[in-house]
Amino acid sequence: MLERVKKKAKELGFTYDLYKYLLFTFGRRGEKAFLYVKEGRVKRYKDFFVVVGREEYIVEEFFCTCKDFHFNLRGRKPCAHILAVAIADELKLYDEFDTYYVNFISIDARRGWK
Repeated sequence: MLERVKKKAKELGFTYDLYKYLLFTFGRRGEKAFLYVKEGRVKRYKDFFVVVGREEYIVEEFFCTCKDFHFNLRGRKPCAHILAVAIADELKLYDEFDTYYVNFISIDARRGWK
């Protein structure tokens, strides 16, 4: 399924036609994915991608840390974050960080720091 999305992204480029394809194929998830890429919310680190939504969601291959992926989809369909990474990766529309991803906020919370 993601290969089809990547192929369409490559074929159509980052255009209104890609937006329509995502919207009609994936509904609200496709629309959100397009907006994540458009707003520059996809980050590539050395070890995986991060998509900034309400929180920072870690995306690696066909896995995402969002609730939609875990509770509603259970890996059967891609969430908006996985779709956004597939598009951004194919079209090279992401911010690249030459480092490994570390969530300092959660580290501080585990240590009891504020």
